[in-house]
Amino acid sequence: MVLEIIVMVKQVPDSQEVVIDPVTMNLNRSLTRNVTNRADENALEAALRLKDSVGANVTVVSMGPPQAETTMIECLARGADRAILASDRFFGGADTYPTGLTLAATISKIGKFDIIIAGEETSDSSTGHVGPGVAEFLDIDQVTYTSKVEYKDGYVIAERELEDGTEVVKVPTPVLVTVLLNSNVPRRQTLRRKIDAIRKGFEVWDHDRIGLQPEWVGVRGSPTIVRRMRPIKERERAAKKIELSAVGDLVKELYEKNVLKLEVDS
Repeated sequence: MVLEIIVMVKQVPDSQEVVIDPVTMNLNRSLTRNVTNRADENALEAALRLKDSVGANVTVVSMGPPQAETTMIECLARGADRAILASDRFFGGADTYPTGLTLAATISKIGKFDIIIAGEETSDSSTGHVGPGVAEFLDIDQVTYTSKVEYKDGYVIAERELEDGTEVVKVPTPVLVTVLLNSNVPRRQTLRRKIDAIRKGFEVWDHDRIGLQPEWVGVRGSPTIVRRMRPIKERERAAKKIELSAVGDLVKELYEKNVLKLEVDS
């Protein structure tokens, strides 16, 4: 039996070039250099290692605007067999709830799957909600914060990194797994594979193809909405050079300003 693995990925704005639309309060992705979320690269690599060891078909799924095509091609060039981009103007501005719903509906439309793999979180929101949310929508088990994923005889064996150690769990498929950032070293694209990926192309599914009503997704389906944003004013800090001979005066000054509290043993 060949495993059917689905990897959820997302194209995110470069963290050094984030631009917020002052009207909608959403990220303006058109004015930002976009990259593949780094933890999702680790998720794809985990899937490709399973493909190498036990045999699998790897399908990449993403929700995003048309410019996310670069991430789709990149994933194919790394070794994925199929790529599907859920892209529709109705999906824009979604928080994590309709994002999870859209991805879960897309996966359901694909059909059979054994393992879903996602990064632990995305760098543009860092909630870690979407992976577990998809598992809940699909009513399957989930294993989060894993550093290693293996498969044997219908079970996923995963190592979870906890605050006080490592936990090894064994879960029957179907199951969703979230993978920690930097848990592996993602393989590089090759020129040959990139050319093949461009020729092969990827699929674009809209809300009709997936089977979702417009009011369920995007801004309309989001229970959380950003009403207002304001910059945080950075506190001004002053520094001055103190000679060794003036340390006593400095201590006295800080004591008088209640910055220092002196305790005297009786």
